[in-house]
Amino acid sequence: MTTDTARARLLDDLNHGYERLHTAKEDAFWRAYMGTGDDPDAARKELDEKEIAWQGFLRDPASLARVEKELAEAKGALAAGSEGRVAADPDARIAAETNERVALEGWRATFAAHVIPSASARALADEIVEAEGRLARERASLQLTCDDGNGTQRPASSVELGVKLASDPNEAVRRSAWQGLRAIEPHVLAKGFLDVVRMRNRLGRELGGEDYYDWKVRRVEGLSKAEVFAWLDELEARTRDAARRGLDALRAKHGAKVTPWNARFLASGDVSNEQDPFFPFEKALERWGTSFSALGVRYRGAELVLDLVDRKGKYENGFMHGPVPAWREHGKLRPARIQFTANAIPGLVGAGRRATDTLFHEGGHAAHFANIDMPAPCFAQEYAPSSVAFAETQSMFLESLLRDADWQVLHARDLGGNALPDGLVEKAIERTQPLAAWGLRGMLAICFAERAIYELDDRELTAERVLAELRRVERELLFLDDGAPRPTLSVPHLLSGESSAYYHGYVLAEMAVEETRDFFLARDGRLADNARIGPDLERAYWQPGNALGFGALVERLIGRPLSARALATRVQRTVDEAREEARTAIRAARARGSAETPVALDASIRVVDGRETIAEARTAAEFDGACRAFEAWIGARARARRAGPA
Repeated sequence: MTTDTARARLLDDLNHGYERLHTAKEDAFWRAYMGTGDDPDAARKELDEKEIAWQGFLRDPASLARVEKELAEAKGALAAGSEGRVAADPDARIAAETNERVALEGWRATFAAHVIPSASARALADEIVEAEGRLARERASLQLTCDDGNGTQRPASSVELGVKLASDPNEAVRRSAWQGLRAIEPHVLAKGFLDVVRMRNRLGRELGGEDYYDWKVRRVEGLSKAEVFAWLDELEARTRDAARRGLDALRAKHGAKVTPWNARFLASGDVSNEQDPFFPFEKALERWGTSFSALGVRYRGAELVLDLVDRKGKYENGFMHGPVPAWREHGKLRPARIQFTANAIPGLVGAGRRATDTLFHEGGHAAHFANIDMPAPCFAQEYAPSSVAFAETQSMFLESLLRDADWQVLHARDLGGNALPDGLVEKAIERTQPLAAWGLRGMLAICFAERAIYELDDRELTAERVLAELRRVERELLFLDDGAPRPTLSVPHLLSGESSAYYHGYVLAEMAVEETRDFFLARDGRLADNARIGPDLERAYWQPGNALGFGALVERLIGRPLSARALATRVQRTVDEAREEARTAIRAARARGSAETPVALDASIRVVDGRETIAEARTAAEFDGACRAFEAWIGARARARRAGPA
């Protein structure tokens, strides 16, 4: 067997072997997290087994050694003149050999990010997966409740509690919602989270990290914990004074009412409620498709499955996973299969905006992973060495358009077709801009609090000490004596293995989002309906997959190193500055009008509620019909909720 034949066979084994394990694990993940199995415990057990098999493939040191050997031989052959032979088609041979070397480089980076050299550490990693599964089941068993406004406690999901905390006009309901979220913390601390932290730290230290957090960010981002927090420390310092001024102004107006359960509502809750009719849940699917199509975003033949409605047994947070990665095999692109979810509640105030936010966010993730075009599936999976911060940049950039005045005047309409009034656009700015820096610090607080947990010595790792550390960080970052509006351990990322030591990615992504926005605004003068955005994101950000790191990928588009400057500038703007920018954007948007073109996403789309298919568009021509079916289905459930029990 020639060397190049052996190399091709190795790559075929890696590509297809990985793809089978990845798809099996992700399909099991969907069944377990969507609650579509008949037996939740059996579904979680199946996921744990598939996860261990998938991780076993990636953690095997022998696989890394094989790839490094083949890569060295491939480079040696290139130096020797392509093994001394002249191909019948030299251009085709060079292209094939280049693709093989690129694929081997991708596999080397992937295995290097996952390999665990010792058998004892691999056994510990498997134990952690099982412990995380038990913790997930314990968390799912917790029945949360909330005051219904009449003094009676009713069952509620964490999603519903979060919506009520932000938008319910009744303070008793908001306080009850916050207390419900707080109840998650002692529950998970008593039901296995501390043991999981101890095991994670043992693994991280055994593999060369200061602790689990340090090891995880080195593996995923290629950065040390100290390097990540140098950026976060800079943002904390830049936002401290502006955040304190904003909160002091809120206190001057509302006094002692500025508490964790009131702060978000006092800042923007009433205007959010006023805007709510212009973000109807029924129109969320249509607005996502229309906006992304106008941006030039395409999914390159991907199959998209969307599950958008909250229900019992479903995981209480939105996410995107790709069971089938996009990759190019022998010159032909293999399209992705991507699934994403939201937890909106038809008929609940704020549900339409939440659904729209999530469609833009998770739809942004899906666009990123559907457009990766590399010669192996390892470049297009959402795990290490794929950067968390970079993945979140894609989703958060596209979601950021929803807050823009020009997008709102072009697309925000109530069910009667009436446009969002300019006065409500400006009112939102007047209410939210003073606390923009404080809101960003809410994200920072989660990062600093999670770091603090992993920096505790095992002997100090008690429920009481962890809660004391969380409250300390929340008070220092948010200046509220009772802690954060969103209690740290109510954030599901911290419990799950794949998203633990992850939340900093959102903050780093905020930096990159503002740099990306600045680039397009400086070049094109607008973001909404700008058809140049999709192709530019595809070329600079999406196509390489994880072949490049976070900073290098951002620099490919913006042409300079990433910094916190643009983000700090945005959150420190005055209300007058933000309002004038909005007025300028509105005048320009009205002058050009909205894009009246057919929706073209190049995707097969199926919208489901668990096992039920709500709407389907296999082609662009079917998209409008799918939107009407979705609108009718959501509308019926919204009316039923508002009508109350029969």
